[in-house]
Amino acid sequence: MEHVISEDIGSFPLPKRLTRKDIEGMVVSDPDQYDLLVQDVMRMKMLSGVDVLTYPQLQDMVSQFLYPITNPKNWGDDPLVIKEDKANIQELSAIERVAKEHYDSSGEALGIRVCITGPVELHIRGYGHVIHADVLGSLTKSLSNFVKNGILRKKHLETRVISIDEPSLGVDPQLIIEDEELMIALDKVSDPAKGIDVQIHLHSPLEAEKIYGVEGINIIGVESAATPSSLDVISKRDLDKYDKFLRVGIARTDIDAMAAEYRDATGIDIWRNTSKAFQMIDDTEDTKIITRRLEIAYKKFGNRIKYAGPDCGLGGFIHQEAALKLLKNAAMAVSRFNAGV
Repeated sequence: MEHVISEDIGSFPLPKRLTRKDIEGMVVSDPDQYDLLVQDVMRMKMLSGVDVLTYPQLQDMVSQFLYPITNPKNWGDDPLVIKEDKANIQELSAIERVAKEHYDSSGEALGIRVCITGPVELHIRGYGHVIHADVLGSLTKSLSNFVKNGILRKKHLETRVISIDEPSLGVDPQLIIEDEELMIALDKVSDPAKGIDVQIHLHSPLEAEKIYGVEGINIIGVESAATPSSLDVISKRDLDKYDKFLRVGIARTDIDAMAAEYRDATGIDIWRNTSKAFQMIDDTEDTKIITRRLEIAYKKFGNRIKYAGPDCGLGGFIHQEAALKLLKNAAMAVSRFNAGV
């Protein structure tokens, strides 16, 4: 049996004193302070025991990429095509210090997952649901440069996974895009990452079938902890045929629904009594429950499961400590599964 690799999606709660607007201002006006914040969050995430962590995604996932792409000062010869030397993810520079600390103490490189918001999502949020080929093409070229610069092969910091985040695929009924157009765009974005795992993170498995034809993507992410039936849409035969693998969600992250269900079952409102968030996670997302979800998925897909972790990001969680607890439970569940416990 191949070992399953634990990883996370990326977003994480902000410190209590900060808001998303504060982060937006900090990135522009005080980047050094933002770097320190990213480093602190990365150190916290590393306490979880997760095998491959995503850089702390504290910015808005759309503006993080769309803002530099739409800035004419960053363009080369064509509009919306960012110069390669401008296509940088600030968080990757920020975690260099943390990676060096890790290397000095362990002698090993810190393996990371680099999340890139996909071209379709950026088009929807910036230019609407009817996809324009020229705009999509420019966004695709820009994101390809972000991917290229996101592949790190240093002695202390190594990119293990590139993830393309396309949450609207299969979810947004207003989206109008041709299948071939979609596949070409995703192939071009992922092209610089040949030789490492490239994942697509979907919020619905309904479009997974189209990803089979994208040569550059070998991992399909499915949110299956909150909605186990999502895995029913995926065929192991197809995964074998097209040589694709799965990243399965094994821990719930839909915190509003989790809190509502827990309040109905116990009368405890974690939004009013935030200290009870730990109790809720112990009761509903403990290691045994998470391990069982992975066992069920593995019975169906076997070695076609390569990665597992929380369904989605943890940015909406009630506080950082609760998010860390869920990450720890997920990491421990994968470890126990691999050990055959």
